[in-house]
Amino acid sequence: MWKSMFYKEWIKIRLVFWLSFVVGIGIVVAMYAIIRGELADMPTNHYIWNMINRNFVFFTLFKFVPLGIGTLIGISQFIPEITEKRLKLTLHLPLNEEKAGLQMVTFGVISIFIIFSLMLFAFLGMGRYFFPFEVMRVAAITVAPWFMAGFTAYFVTGIVAIEPIWKYRIAYLIIGGLFVKMYFVLWEAGSYIHANAFFAALLVLFSVSILFSIYRFRKGEM
Repeated sequence: MWKSMFYKEWIKIRLVFWLSFVVGIGIVVAMYAIIRGELADMPTNHYIWNMINRNFVFFTLFKFVPLGIGTLIGISQFIPEITEKRLKLTLHLPLNEEKAGLQMVTFGVISIFIIFSLMLFAFLGMGRYFFPFEVMRVAAITVAPWFMAGFTAYFVTGIVAIEPIWKYRIAYLIIGGLFVKMYFVLWEAGSYIHANAFFAALLVLFSVSILFSIYRFRKGEM
């Protein structure tokens, strides 16, 4: 059953998956191409001095990419389930609705995780070519909330799409938007070093909430 469910979900998101992968890696490559040009006109030590003493963040081009990817994957996976009335059929498969919903969400999370892992590998790997380990360690701490924002956006998109009652959809959208905004309030490198554990807990909360929306949809809550 897992294979059948995963294949069904893959059919829906495959184009968005590959587009997200190409765009994500492409932006990382473009970002370092720009940095390479800047380093050609400026000594590396001076460039690093600006990052340390002037809070210069060299990877701002990267900032909202995970958020966009998470949102697009969520839209491509959940909107067709609602607009084409597929979700009711999915939840009537010979397994309980919680397990069917879990399989759907698991596939989406795995897909996003694969894209984000490759993006992070490219980001850190190429970064080590230009900068020392200490700089890239702070960079990793800084981008972690951005990736978690992408996962949160995926869950919020699913919650809003699946929720059967419009007033709750609007409430979830507002609340989710406020939570996503938290990942982007601070701009300085390493600012969220003490908040990443809280953000991870928040991410778990949203992952559970989407299963609750699926349950409400299955029961036809009004």
